[in-house]
Amino acid sequence: MVSNRDEVSVDLRCVLLGISKALDAVGVDELHHGHRVGYIAYCCAKKMGWSEEQAQLGFALGLVHDCGVSQASELSMLLTEMHSECFHAHCERGFQLLSECEPLAALSLPTLYHHTPWAKLELNSTISDSDKLLAALIFISDRVDYLYSVSQPDQYGNLCRAGKQSIIDQLTSNAGELFETNMVQHMCELVDNDDFWFSMNCEYIEALSRQLEPVPFYGTNLGLDETIELAEFIAKIVDAKSTFTFQHSSKVALLTRYIGKQLGYSNRTQKKLYLAGLVHDFGKLKTPDHVLHKPGDLTEQEYNCIKRHATDTRFALQSMLKSQDVIEWASNHHERLDGSGYPKGKTAKELDQPSRIVAVADVFQALTQSRPYREGIPLDIALNILAQQVIDNELDAVVFQCVKDNAHTCYELSVGKESVQKEKPSEVR
Repeated sequence: MVSNRDEVSVDLRCVLLGISKALDAVGVDELHHGHRVGYIAYCCAKKMGWSEEQAQLGFALGLVHDCGVSQASELSMLLTEMHSECFHAHCERGFQLLSECEPLAALSLPTLYHHTPWAKLELNSTISDSDKLLAALIFISDRVDYLYSVSQPDQYGNLCRAGKQSIIDQLTSNAGELFETNMVQHMCELVDNDDFWFSMNCEYIEALSRQLEPVPFYGTNLGLDETIELAEFIAKIVDAKSTFTFQHSSKVALLTRYIGKQLGYSNRTQKKLYLAGLVHDFGKLKTPDHVLHKPGDLTEQEYNCIKRHATDTRFALQSMLKSQDVIEWASNHHERLDGSGYPKGKTAKELDQPSRIVAVADVFQALTQSRPYREGIPLDIALNILAQQVIDNELDAVVFQCVKDNAHTCYELSVGKESVQKEKPSEVR
């Protein structure tokens, strides 16, 4: 029987809310754009008489519709213009990410077309009417939130009558061209309703999500394998944020699973290690771009920004995963045996071997990965650096010996190519 600590499953609603929060943190703190778009879409769908299943698909789609946005500059553009052909790049990336994740694949096509004007989308014969309407719903919901963001609230932070009328005017002037006409009519009725706006609060939206009745989309039992698919989706979002660490999460996941196999762990635990590797840097989505991308030395304040990603990872995972093991292994990846790590300063007695595996894999991959400002460190030099950290009682000796004994395979998993000798770079972070 699987213990509570070992159980690996997810609540899809919680995962989507967690992804939405993380996406909203890309460059703009506490925006909650995804939450609001999901809420707006659900309210509009119900007002139009859609089934509960379709309305909740609209909610889910709203939460993750911007999963293809990886840079703050992209998000800023989406919040400064009503419509632009440039918007489609993130739609295509989002489609690719969602289509590769089976539990969320139903959201991929509407995501691809969620910035396509209705006049053009209506004529598209390659997609179903259902997907067209979902795409159209997210488009108008997304633009209502944009119009809300640029409106001037009153002194108490509420939308005044003039603000509502401005949004209604924008929607009606674009009916039939940008937006589906029937949706415009029902959306305008919502915009004119005070409770619609008063309820547009992140906490209220999450409470609404918890109160929604069960529907098939959320009813599937998502066990370890499905959780891994969702984690691979999350890892791709995280890795896309920085060209400096592109594919870092996926490479660390491959390394942790391989090391676990070499150390004799069961197939199930190997998968859990792989899962921990995939999500260990989830909190980095909240790290400001200019800090994450900085090629030189970090200031004390910038380093604090970097350090908090491990805490952000832990809290994000606690809201999504049931496995305390995986949460701890992932969030412990910067802890060190001598207590010099972060964010908790744990010591050897508090760090189990799986946590130590993730830590070693993370350091090894970071050292050997090439970045825009430096080439990856050669295998022999990377091993020397790891060896010194073992001597300094920072990293685990048994895990390091496993990497050393399988050095060339670990290197190939880390960089995706055969090891080659290079000059030692002048700087290694």
